[in-house]
Amino acid sequence: MGKYAPFSLKRVLGWYIKDPLLQRILSIQFGNHGLAPSKASFVLHAAIMYHYHQGGFYPVGGGGAIVKAMTNAIKEKKGIVRTGTAVKRILVEKKKQRYKAVGVELANGEQIVAHCIISNADPGITYQKLLKEDQLSNRLKKKLAKTTYSCTSLMLFLTVAMDVTKAGIDSGNIWRIANKDMDDVYRDMQKKDLLEDEEFAGMFISCTSLKDPSSFDGKHHTIKAITYINYDAFEAFFGENLERSESYMHFKEKIIAKFMVTLEKVIPGISAHIVQRELGTPLTNTHYINTTRGSVYGTEKSLRHIGPFAYKTKSEIEHLYLCGASIQSHGVAGASYSGVQTAAKILGCHQEDLLQPADDQQVQVYEAEDASAYPAWMRKKIAIKQTKIKRIKVS
Repeated sequence: MGKYAPFSLKRVLGWYIKDPLLQRILSIQFGNHGLAPSKASFVLHAAIMYHYHQGGFYPVGGGGAIVKAMTNAIKEKKGIVRTGTAVKRILVEKKKQRYKAVGVELANGEQIVAHCIISNADPGITYQKLLKEDQLSNRLKKKLAKTTYSCTSLMLFLTVAMDVTKAGIDSGNIWRIANKDMDDVYRDMQKKDLLEDEEFAGMFISCTSLKDPSSFDGKHHTIKAITYINYDAFEAFFGENLERSESYMHFKEKIIAKFMVTLEKVIPGISAHIVQRELGTPLTNTHYINTTRGSVYGTEKSLRHIGPFAYKTKSEIEHLYLCGASIQSHGVAGASYSGVQTAAKILGCHQEDLLQPADDQQVQVYEAEDASAYPAWMRKKIAIKQTKIKRIKVS
C-alpha cells in the first residue's frame, strides 16, 4: 500500500512489464472501475484481480438473491422495507450553529422522523439534491465542486433459445477489446457519437444462466453485454419522462444493432435465436438507481477519490451518514462493506464485531461447470425448472 498506492495502474505496469501485449492483458479489465489505466489506481486494480484469482463468485438466484437476503434480515428485526417510495429531502434542524438530520420527507409529502439517517445515494444526490446549499459548509461545497463521477453504461440483456456453449461460452466473463493501448480504447468509448463506428470499442459479455445453473430451464440462456460510454451521448434526451420519445426508442434500436455486430462474432447466429431483449441506457441508470449523471460506480475511482480522499461514512451534519459505492469502494463487495463501516460508526463498535456469521450459516461454493458436484437441492431445482419448460412447449 505504502509503495504503490500513490500510482496509477499504467505507471506501475510500465515499471515492471515492457511487452505491450502483456501490459494490455493485465489491464484489460479496467472496466471493473470504468477508468482508463492511466487514471485507475494500481492498488484497487490489484485487489480486484486478486478477487478473481481466488475465484469469481455468483449467488444462486442472481443479484436479486442478495437483495432478498438483506430484506429478510431487516424484516426479522421488525424493520420495514418500502419500495417505490421516493425521498424528496432530508429534514434538518439547526441547533447552536450546527445542523442535525431528524428525518426525511417523501415525494408524497409524508414525513418520517428518525434518530439516524443513512443515505445510500451518491454524494451529489445526497448533498446537492436532498439538502439545501446553505446547510453545507464551504469546505464541503468546494469538495463537491471538484468531485467527478464514474462513467455511465449501456447494458443489453438478452434471452436466447440456443446452446451458447457450442460457441465456446462458459460461466466466465469475456472482455472483448482490440489489441491497442487501453487508454486509447477508453477515449474511444467516451466519444459522444455512439453510432460513429461499426462496433463499440470495448465490451463485457457474460452468460448468467451458466454462472447460475439453477436458473437454466434447459432451453433459454440469458446474456448480458455492457459497454461504458459518455453520459452526454444521450444529451438530446435529457429531461424526458418515462414516456420515452419515438426518437429515443429509434436510437435504442440502432444501439442494439451495434451491440449485435460484436455479439455475432462472439456467438455466431445469436441474432436468429433472440426471445427477449432489453437495453438499459444512462437514463435507465438515472431513473432506477438515482445516480449523478447515470454513473455506475459512484465517484470516479481515480487516486483523488479513493482511500483517505473518499467521502466518509459520517457526514458533517449530525446524525446523517452515508454508505454506498462512493464511500469504501464500488461493486457488490465494496458497496456492501460500506454498510458494515457505516453501521459500526453508528453503533460505536469495530467492523469485525458485525461480521460474525450466524450459527446456522454455511456458505457453499460450487464449480458452475462441474455438474457432478451439484448438491441434491440444486439438482431438484434444475429438474423442476426444466420440467416446466417442457410442459409449456407441449401445451
